[in-house]
Amino acid sequence: MKKTQFMNAVWIFLFTLAASSANAQFSSFSDKIPGGGSKSTASSGGQSWKQVASNFQSARADIARDLQVQTLLSADIADALGLQSQAAVMRAEANKIEEKGDALGSSDLGAIGEKSASTNELVKEKLSSAESLTAEQTAALGAAAAKYLPSLLSTIKTATIIKETISTASDLGAPKFSDGRSAISAAKNIPNVGPAIIKLTVNSVKQGTELFSLMNTKGVATPDTSELAFDM
Repeated sequence: MKKTQFMNAVWIFLFTLAASSANAQFSSFSDKIPGGGSKSTASSGGQSWKQVASNFQSARADIARDLQVQTLLSADIADALGLQSQAAVMRAEANKIEEKGDALGSSDLGAIGEKSASTNELVKEKLSSAESLTAEQTAALGAAAAKYLPSLLSTIKTATIIKETISTASDLGAPKFSDGRSAISAAKNIPNVGPAIIKLTVNSVKQGTELFSLMNTKGVATPDTSELAFDM
C-alpha cells in the first residue's frame, strides 16, 4: 500500500468512526429501545455488557502499555538529537501514563496526543536542519524506530478492538443494574474514551510514518511501514 493510499484509509477510518459516535452519550444507549432496557445479545453477536466492559477495560490497559512505550521511545529520539528538555517532558508523561494505567480518560489521551505531536514537530525540525548525523545518532534513531513499529502495530490492533466495542455497545442498549458496575462504567466511558483512543492511534501512526520517512533521508535504517494499515 502506497503512503498516500494508507493515509487516505486512515482518515476515512477516523471520520467514519467520528460520524457514528459524535452524538453517542450514555443516555443514547437507553434511547435505542423503549423503556431503556438492554437489548437482546442476538443483535450484538451474542456479546453481553459484561463482556463488552471486560474487552473495553483490557483494551484501555493495552493502549496505556503501548503509549508508555511510545512516549519513552520519543524521549530516546529527542535525546539522540540533543533535545534533552523535550525528552524530560516525554519521560514525565510516560510516568503519568503508568500511574493512570487502564484509567486513562479522554482528557489524558488528548494531553498525551498534544505533547507527542509537539515533540514530533521539534524532532522533525531538528532532523530536517541537520546536514548529517553522527554514527551514534544514527544507531540510536535506528534502534528506537525498530522498537516503535511493533508498538504502533499493537496500538492499531487495540484500536480496531475499540472500534468493534463501540459498535457492539451501541447495539446493546443501556446496561441494567444486574450487568454490574463495570458495565455501567463502560457505558459512560466508551462514547468519550473510545473515539479518543482511535484519534490518538491515527495521529500516532501518521506521525510515526512521517518520522520514519524523514529518518531515511538522513541515512537511518528504519523498518518497512507498509504493515501500518487499518483493516477497513
